Amino acid sequence: MTVEQLPSGPRDPKIILIGLNRCATTSLHKLFQNSGIASVHWVDDQGDNLAQKMVTNIAMGRKPLDGFGSVRAFTDIAFVNARFMLDGTRFFRELHAAYPDAYFLLNTRDREDWISSRALHSNGGYLERCCKANGMGADEVKQGWRRMYDVHHAEVQAHFDGNPRFLRFDIDRDDPQVIADWLSADFDVNTAHWGHYNRGASDRARTG
Repeated sequence: MTVEQLPSGPRDPKIILIGLNRCATTSLHKLFQNSGIASVHWVDDQGDNLAQKMVTNIAMGRKPLDGFGSVRAFTDIAFVNARFMLDGTRFFRELHAAYPDAYFLLNTRDREDWISSRALHSNGGYLERCCKANGMGADEVKQGWRRMYDVHHAEVQAHFDGNPRFLRFDIDRDDPQVIADWLSADFDVNTAHWGHYNRGASDRARTG
């Protein structure tokens, strides 16, 4: 993978992950955070969910990421309970319109591996909540995930085609140094902090 030379940009622009959850969002969050880059993952310090806060901001006519202070990196923009499912990365167009100088990272992996990871997340609780929110069985939800994966990747890559502030990063194949080089004009990312976090089931179940 090659990275084009970026034009000089504004000081401290944002880093926005627009890959779907279960694609190393925790690992990327830790990489940024441990490199001294203020990062928010799924919820902020007050326990407010990133995806819900973003949608509320958009509904109120504010910029999507208003209210996050000095945070520079945003990861895992998702929420699901038994009544509602939100993949905030699907708002990539609104995010790009609001932050044209941000770095947009499409963190990705093999589709079937991603589906398996989602299905096992929270000891199967994530899949169960998605089934309830959609009124579907497990096989139907997984097929819906396949369609969403294909549509999301196609639309994101078409939207950002040729944009040097966009990077597609395969978490299983690509070297994290690619990310460090891509961000080097504005951020000092130390790849010594790259690792695999949150590989198994997590304790992020939500009632509802």
